[in-house]
Amino acid sequence: MERTDQSSGKVRDQTLAIGTTHRFVLRAWILMLAGFAVFLFIFLISSIEVYSYFRDGTQPQTALLEPVSGQGLLLRSAGEEDWRLVSESATVREGDTISTGSATAGWITLFDQSTVEVSENSLVRIKRMRTSRLFTERKEIEIEPLRGTIHVGMAPRGEFNTSSLTVPSGPVTIRMRDEIRSEQTGSFLVETQRLDPGGNEDDPILAVRVAVLRGQATVETDHAQQTLSTNEQVVVGPGGEPGEVTSARREHVRNGDFSRDLADWVEYHGQSGDPGTDSGTVQRVPTEGGSDSGVAVQFSRSTQTGTSWETGIQQTVGQSLRVHSSLNLGLDLRIDDQHPPGGGDEMTEFPLIVKINYVDLQGQNREWWHGFYVHESVAGPVPGERATRVVQGEWSSVSFDLSDLSPLPRQISSILVYSSGHNYRSFVTNLSLTSSEMGNYDEYD
Repeated sequence: MERTDQSSGKVRDQTLAIGTTHRFVLRAWILMLAGFAVFLFIFLISSIEVYSYFRDGTQPQTALLEPVSGQGLLLRSAGEEDWRLVSESATVREGDTISTGSATAGWITLFDQSTVEVSENSLVRIKRMRTSRLFTERKEIEIEPLRGTIHVGMAPRGEFNTSSLTVPSGPVTIRMRDEIRSEQTGSFLVETQRLDPGGNEDDPILAVRVAVLRGQATVETDHAQQTLSTNEQVVVGPGGEPGEVTSARREHVRNGDFSRDLADWVEYHGQSGDPGTDSGTVQRVPTEGGSDSGVAVQFSRSTQTGTSWETGIQQTVGQSLRVHSSLNLGLDLRIDDQHPPGGGDEMTEFPLIVKINYVDLQGQNREWWHGFYVHESVAGPVPGERATRVVQGEWSSVSFDLSDLSPLPRQISSILVYSSGHNYRSFVTNLSLTSSEMGNYDEYD
C-alpha cells in the first residue's frame, strides 16, 4: 500500500511540474508577443511621425526683385530698420518688405516662376515662400499688401501635388489653389485703399479691391465667401462687407464724390492777368437736385475788372495704365453763370474745364482737356472737340471714351478741374477716371 501511495504522489508531482512549466512557457510567449506588439506599435508611430515630418515639413525659398520703372524701389530685410535701394536686382526672402514710390513699379519672380507686380506707392510684405522638405507634396506662398496694389500671376503646381497662393489684406483673404483634378492657376490683383494713399500700414483702411484677371480666386471675409472668375471684381469695406461684383476696372480718382470733404484734392488758382480783388473761391456745397451724390464742389467768381482768372482743384494720380485700350472719364456738372461767352478770345476761358496730365509711351509729358459752357459767342460756335455746351442751371452727366487718346498714355500724372474766365459759378461731382484691368495674361498657358 505504501509503495502505491508513493507512486501516485510521484505522478502528481510530475504532473504539477509539467503544468507549471507549460504556464511559464505560455507566459513567456505572451510577454514576448506583447513586447513585439509594443515594438511594432512604437515603430509604426515613429515611422508615421518621420514620414509626416518629411511630408509636412517645409523649407523656405527665395525670389528675385527687379525694378520695372522709376527710381524708388526699396527693400527691407526682416528684423532690419534700414531700407536698401534696388537699382538692378535683389534676392527676396521670407519676412522681407518691398516699397515703391511715385512712378515706381517693381517685379517679383518667385521660386516657382509665379510673379508679383508691385504698383506705384505700394508696400508689400513677403510672409511665406515654402515647399515640402523632402517630398513634392506642396508649395505655399503668402503675400501681404500693406498699402497700394499688387498684380499676382500664379504658376502651375508643376511636380507638387498642391499649390496655394494666399493674399491677406485687412478684412479680406484671397486664395488661389492648384491641386490634383482642380487646376486654379491664373492672375488676380489686390488693391488696399487707405485713408492716406502715401502713408503706412497703420493708416485706416477704406476698402480692399479684389479683381480676377484670369482663372478663379476665393475671397473670404467674416461676412461671406465668394468665388470670382475672369474679369470680375469686388470691393470689400473696412468691416469686411463685400460689395457688388462688377467687371474688373481701376479707379484712378480718389474721393471723386467729395464724400470726405476735399480730402485728396488741392485748391488750384491760376491766371492770365491780374485777378484784382476777387481770385475766385472753392467751396463744398450740397447739390440741389439732378445729382444723387448729395455734395458737389462749387467754383465761383464775380468781378467787374474784366480780367480772367482760374479757380479749381487738382489731384496727383501717379498711376500707370496696364491696358491702353480702355480709359473712361465721367463727371456730373452744372453751370449757373458764365462770362465771357463761348471760350473767350483764345478758346481757353470756359466756366468748367477738366484736364488730364499724363506721360505717353515715349516718356513725354502730355495733356488732354475739355471745356463746358452755356453761352455761345457771337463770334462763332465753339468746336465740339474743344468744349461741350450744356443747359444753364441744370445738372448734366457726361462721359468720354479716351481709348483713342493720342499719343497713348503710359501713366496718368494728375487730374485738374477748374473754371476760367471773368465771372463763373460752376459745380462738379462724381468725378471718375477708370481703366480696364484686362490684358494679356497668357504667360502660363
